Amino acid sequence: MSLWERSGWKGGFPFSPSRLGPLGRAARGQGDVAAPGIPEAGMPTPRTPAAAYGRIVVPDALTVRVAPASRRFAPRKASLRLMPLGAFTWGSRSQPPQPRTRPDHTLLWVTEGLMRLDFPRKGGLMRAGCVRLIPAGTAFLARPQDGAQGHVLLIAPELVTEVDPPWPGAVVAGQAGQGAAVLEATLHALVEEAARSGDRQALDCYLNVLSLRLSRLEPQRDGRGDPSGPQADRPMVDRFLTLAGVQIGSARTLAEMAQDLDTTLTQLDRACLEARGRRAIDLLNDLRLERAAEMLTHTDRPAPRIAQDLGYCSHTHFTRAFVTATGRTPETYRSQMRRAPAP
Repeated sequence: MSLWERSGWKGGFPFSPSRLGPLGRAARGQGDVAAPGIPEAGMPTPRTPAAAYGRIVVPDALTVRVAPASRRFAPRKASLRLMPLGAFTWGSRSQPPQPRTRPDHTLLWVTEGLMRLDFPRKGGLMRAGCVRLIPAGTAFLARPQDGAQGHVLLIAPELVTEVDPPWPGAVVAGQAGQGAAVLEATLHALVEEAARSGDRQALDCYLNVLSLRLSRLEPQRDGRGDPSGPQADRPMVDRFLTLAGVQIGSARTLAEMAQDLDTTLTQLDRACLEARGRRAIDLLNDLRLERAAEMLTHTDRPAPRIAQDLGYCSHTHFTRAFVTATGRTPETYRSQMRRAPAP
């Protein structure tokens, strides 16, 4: 005896009423029938072949909605773009806005007014004459103040892989100073050359000039004092940076370095603030990051070994500091910024 001939099964599925039964009855008034193989309550078991049924009504909850095919975009073209500083804002759309990464190198130059520039863990105001180069992948927030004027140059990373001197791998801060005219002429010549002919040799020449100009920016001045005043002890700061460069991998403290310079840590901090606008520990950390970027680009030394050579307490500490400064891990930075081998 088959299962369907048992008396307990002739009234439909015994455990729960069929959800498709009422739907089938309602649909038959419109020319539709219930799904085959699922009997309705109180009805004989259907034995009609499936081909004899019409359209099957499927509840909306079971309908599969196929998303439209995704759009395909052409690869991004390497380009240069020069725009007024007052028209440039950058950051997340959240409230309050937060630093956000960009895929291109960003050069900011304030000629008048103020520009608010924030990084994930520090920030401040850029004043007239300040120049900042922010490498691609670095998270930052930029907000021009009322009346701010200047220039913003956006550079695709593909264009600066072969420049000489090498393109900076960390944030560069300084003053245009006496080279302001050369810097402005270089910016306009870059954009004009890129738009006129697309000659890579001429474009690379201008990029080389720009990279050289960035490496020769005057030290950043702090608005709290006159760097040429008696408190700005530039020779002490220069000797400190030289000493730090030699002993960067040692376990010596800043207080011990200050003692070697015949001064105290407090006086060294004051001199660094007046001459460079940064504390001694900040200048030391910047020096470590610059060395790390050079070693990642030009050597095959593993990142943990670089962290040890530069005096970081651990590879995790090194990675955290590098990500904060560049927005990328050391391994990602190496794969993106190292020069491609010559053919």
